[in-house]
Amino acid sequence: MYKFIIGFVILAILTSCGGGGETAEKYMQAGFVNFQKQEYDQAIANFQKAVDLEPRAAAGYNMLGMAYRFKANQLGIPELRAKEIAAFQKAVEIDPNYVVAIINLGVTYYGQGEKAKTAALFKRAIALNPQHPEKAQFEKMIAEGEARP
Repeated sequence: MYKFIIGFVILAILTSCGGGGETAEKYMQAGFVNFQKQEYDQAIANFQKAVDLEPRAAAGYNMLGMAYRFKANQLGIPELRAKEIAAFQKAVEIDPNYVVAIINLGVTYYGQGEKAKTAALFKRAIALNPQHPEKAQFEKMIAEGEARP
Protein backbone atom coordinates (compact mmCIF):
# COMPACT_ATOMS: atom_id res chain seq x y z
CA MET A 1 0.00 0.00 0.00
CA TYR A 2 2.86 2.38 0.86
CA LYS A 3 4.39 1.97 -2.64
CA PHE A 4 1.01 2.69 -4.19
CA ILE A 5 0.65 5.95 -2.25
CA ILE A 6 4.21 7.04 -3.11
CA GLY A 7 3.60 6.19 -6.78
CA PHE A 8 0.32 8.10 -6.76
CA VAL A 9 1.98 11.18 -5.19
CA ILE A 10 4.81 11.13 -7.75
CA LEU A 11 2.31 10.76 -10.59
CA ALA A 12 0.26 13.68 -9.25
CA ILE A 13 3.37 15.88 -9.02
CA LEU A 14 4.51 15.00 -12.54
CA THR A 15 1.13 15.64 -14.11
CA SER A 16 0.69 18.94 -12.31
CA CYS A 17 4.12 20.23 -13.41
CA GLY A 18 3.65 20.01 -17.14
CA GLY A 19 -0.05 20.13 -17.50
CA GLY A 20 -0.71 23.50 -19.02
CA GLY A 21 1.36 25.91 -17.02
CA GLU A 22 3.23 28.69 -18.68
CA THR A 23 6.54 27.45 -20.02
CA ALA A 24 8.96 28.95 -22.48
CA GLU A 25 8.76 25.75 -24.54
CA LYS A 26 4.97 26.05 -24.80
CA TYR A 27 5.28 29.58 -26.15
CA MET A 28 8.13 28.65 -28.51
CA GLN A 29 6.01 25.87 -30.00
CA ALA A 30 3.02 28.18 -30.38
CA GLY A 31 5.28 30.80 -31.95
CA PHE A 32 6.61 28.28 -34.49
CA VAL A 33 3.05 27.38 -35.47
CA ASN A 34 2.14 31.07 -35.86
CA PHE A 35 5.33 31.72 -37.82
CA GLN A 36 4.60 28.89 -40.24
CA LYS A 37 1.09 30.25 -40.76
CA GLN A 38 2.56 33.73 -41.40
CA GLU A 39 0.78 35.05 -38.31
CA TYR A 40 3.67 37.29 -37.37
CA ASP A 41 1.95 39.36 -34.68
CA GLN A 42 0.99 36.20 -32.80
CA ALA A 43 4.44 34.70 -33.39
CA ILE A 44 6.08 37.82 -31.97
CA ALA A 45 3.80 37.72 -28.93
CA ASN A 46 4.55 34.05 -28.28
CA PHE A 47 8.30 34.34 -28.80
CA GLN A 48 8.32 37.40 -26.53
CA LYS A 49 6.52 35.43 -23.80
CA ALA A 50 9.05 32.63 -24.25
CA VAL A 51 12.03 34.93 -23.75
CA ASP A 52 10.31 36.65 -20.84
CA LEU A 53 10.03 33.25 -19.14
CA GLU A 54 13.51 32.12 -20.25
CA PRO A 55 15.62 35.27 -20.72
CA ARG A 56 18.83 33.31 -21.46
CA ALA A 57 17.29 31.42 -24.42
CA ALA A 58 19.25 32.55 -27.48
CA ALA A 59 17.00 30.48 -29.77
CA GLY A 60 13.96 32.39 -28.51
CA TYR A 61 15.55 35.72 -29.36
CA ASN A 62 16.64 34.39 -32.75
CA MET A 63 13.07 33.35 -33.58
CA LEU A 64 11.76 36.67 -32.27
CA GLY A 65 14.16 38.36 -34.71
CA MET A 66 12.92 36.18 -37.56
CA ALA A 67 9.29 37.05 -36.82
CA TYR A 68 10.17 40.75 -36.79
CA ARG A 69 12.08 40.27 -40.08
CA PHE A 70 9.12 38.76 -41.87
CA LYS A 71 6.71 41.35 -40.48
CA ALA A 72 9.13 44.14 -41.48
CA ASN A 73 9.37 42.67 -44.96
CA GLN A 74 5.57 42.67 -45.21
CA LEU A 75 5.02 46.18 -43.91
CA GLY A 76 8.29 48.03 -44.56
CA ILE A 77 8.27 49.69 -41.13
CA PRO A 78 11.79 50.74 -40.00
CA GLU A 79 10.95 50.30 -36.31
CA LEU A 80 10.33 46.61 -36.94
CA ARG A 81 13.77 46.28 -38.52
CA ALA A 82 15.30 47.85 -35.40
CA LYS A 83 13.48 45.28 -33.24
CA GLU A 84 14.70 42.52 -35.55
CA ILE A 85 18.31 43.68 -35.11
CA ALA A 86 17.92 44.01 -31.33
CA ALA A 87 16.56 40.46 -31.05
CA PHE A 88 19.40 38.97 -33.12
CA GLN A 89 21.96 40.99 -31.16
CA LYS A 90 20.52 39.68 -27.89
CA ALA A 91 20.71 36.10 -29.18
CA VAL A 92 24.38 36.60 -30.07
CA GLU A 93 25.06 38.31 -26.74
CA ILE A 94 23.59 35.33 -24.89
CA ASP A 95 25.46 32.79 -27.03
CA PRO A 96 28.40 34.32 -28.92
CA ASN A 97 28.86 31.03 -30.83
CA TYR A 98 25.26 30.75 -32.05
CA VAL A 99 26.01 30.63 -35.77
CA VAL A 100 22.38 30.84 -36.89
CA ALA A 101 21.83 34.14 -35.06
CA ILE A 102 25.18 35.49 -36.26
CA ILE A 103 24.21 34.75 -39.85
CA ASN A 104 20.72 36.17 -39.40
CA LEU A 105 22.16 39.40 -38.03
CA GLY A 106 24.61 39.54 -40.94
CA VAL A 107 21.84 39.03 -43.47
CA THR A 108 19.86 41.87 -41.90
CA TYR A 109 22.85 44.21 -42.03
CA TYR A 110 23.54 43.20 -45.63
CA GLY A 111 19.97 44.04 -46.57
CA GLN A 112 20.44 47.48 -45.06
CA GLY A 113 23.65 48.04 -46.99
CA GLU A 114 25.86 47.76 -43.91
CA LYS A 115 28.33 45.49 -45.64
CA ALA A 116 31.26 46.06 -43.27
CA LYS A 117 29.16 44.80 -40.36
CA THR A 118 28.04 41.89 -42.52
CA ALA A 119 31.65 40.99 -43.36
CA ALA A 120 32.66 40.84 -39.70
CA LEU A 121 29.71 38.64 -38.79
CA PHE A 122 30.16 36.26 -41.71
CA LYS A 123 33.88 35.90 -40.94
CA ARG A 124 32.90 34.92 -37.44
CA ALA A 125 30.29 32.46 -38.72
CA ILE A 126 32.83 30.80 -41.03
CA ALA A 127 35.37 30.61 -38.22
CA LEU A 128 32.79 28.83 -36.07
CA ASN A 129 31.53 26.60 -38.90
CA PRO A 130 34.15 26.30 -41.66
CA GLN A 131 32.05 23.73 -43.54
CA HIS A 132 28.87 25.82 -43.68
CA PRO A 133 26.99 25.02 -46.91
CA GLU A 134 26.72 28.72 -47.79
CA LYS A 135 30.38 29.48 -47.15
CA ALA A 136 31.09 30.54 -50.76
CA GLN A 137 28.20 33.05 -50.67
CA PHE A 138 29.40 34.39 -47.32
CA GLU A 139 32.90 34.85 -48.71
CA LYS A 140 31.52 36.92 -51.60
CA MET A 141 29.61 39.10 -49.14
CA ILE A 142 32.72 39.43 -46.97
CA ALA A 143 34.67 40.63 -50.02
CA GLU A 144 31.98 43.23 -50.72
CA GLY A 145 32.18 44.46 -47.14
CA GLU A 146 35.95 44.71 -47.22
CA ALA A 147 36.20 46.37 -50.64
CA ARG A 148 37.64 49.86 -50.54
CA PRO A 149 35.58 52.51 -52.34
